[in-house]
Amino acid sequence: MQHVAVVGAGIVGLLTAHELRRRGHRVELRSPGIAEGASYAAAGMLAPAAEIQHGQGPLWDIMREAGELHREFAAHLSGAGYRDTSALVVGRDAADLADLRGLVDVQRTTGARVRELTGSALHREEQALRRGLAGGVLLDRDHQVDPRRLAAVVLEALTATDLPGPPVRIRREAVADCAGIEADAVVLAAGLGVSGIDGPHRELDLALRPVRGDILRLRVPASLLLPGEENLVHRTVRALVRGRPVYLVPREDRTLVLGASSREDDLEGSSAGAVLQLLQDAAEILPAVRETELIEVTTRDRPGTPDDLPLLGPVPGAEHVIVSTGYHRHGILLAAWAAKRTADLVEGIPPTPRAAAQLHAVRPDRFTPVAAHRSAPHLEETR
Repeated sequence: MQHVAVVGAGIVGLLTAHELRRRGHRVELRSPGIAEGASYAAAGMLAPAAEIQHGQGPLWDIMREAGELHREFAAHLSGAGYRDTSALVVGRDAADLADLRGLVDVQRTTGARVRELTGSALHREEQALRRGLAGGVLLDRDHQVDPRRLAAVVLEALTATDLPGPPVRIRREAVADCAGIEADAVVLAAGLGVSGIDGPHRELDLALRPVRGDILRLRVPASLLLPGEENLVHRTVRALVRGRPVYLVPREDRTLVLGASSREDDLEGSSAGAVLQLLQDAAEILPAVRETELIEVTTRDRPGTPDDLPLLGPVPGAEHVIVSTGYHRHGILLAAWAAKRTADLVEGIPPTPRAAAQLHAVRPDRFTPVAAHRSAPHLEETR
């Protein structure tokens, strides 16, 4: 048993603490708030196939494994809002569909299962969609989870006394310097906040930047639904509308999560222009959006990196400190993967060839000039 301090209580920090406890370690979780940042705003799409882009081979392998791991987490975290549904990706017009087909080519080269659909076939899949859409694809391995429910379920599991391992000690406090934490290992999972914590990781150039996103939540009036229906659509619908991405994620409580803008401007709050554009684009795909109730607009910063890959691994020269941040818009999807990889690092489990390749791609010193390009693969070698 090791004593591990996890700094940060977003979904990544929570699932990391949960995995460490499940393996029998003594864990403390330090954060002034619980899942109040990007995790609170997130839609919860588990969408490795829909998210992949040109030149992101390492990220695709990580996302694919992360999607599989979420199934395992869902098996012992009931009530987290995990839905094993498919996803539609839609092109509003011919130009959007052409762009989408370029994405389909990338998806197929990575082995993703993709089924192309005509506009009429899309309408048969989801009758509330606008007639006359150019076409789209069905991704049967892209699922979803409700991040707010997931956070609540994990938090309860961390302190439960009827589960394996000692209950996690939760300390609702900010950490200014991780060097003062007495623990066998310290995991820095505080998102953008990692850059503001003193410690040996400050010798690295993490190259984190805030990428702001506006996300809306809509309530669907019962009058818009047929008997037995719980929402306007039954699965996640992603779309390109004149080149702009938009998505709609249905929840079981008759709400829709609509998002998301991606901006790096100087507006600290929600952008009126971004909110207007999201609503207009969503209505181009799902006209009944105009008749829903806007109940929430949430804006949060996500931690981005120059290559869109996360930062995960021990700090060279201080291998007991593990950096786990930079998950950008993939934070919910990658949280289960981050938890497993971090726990393996803490326990000194030698990585498989696949895991070693992943850890090399996400090593936290990769943006540091004259970096020690050989980060220690696990803690035991340094003890």
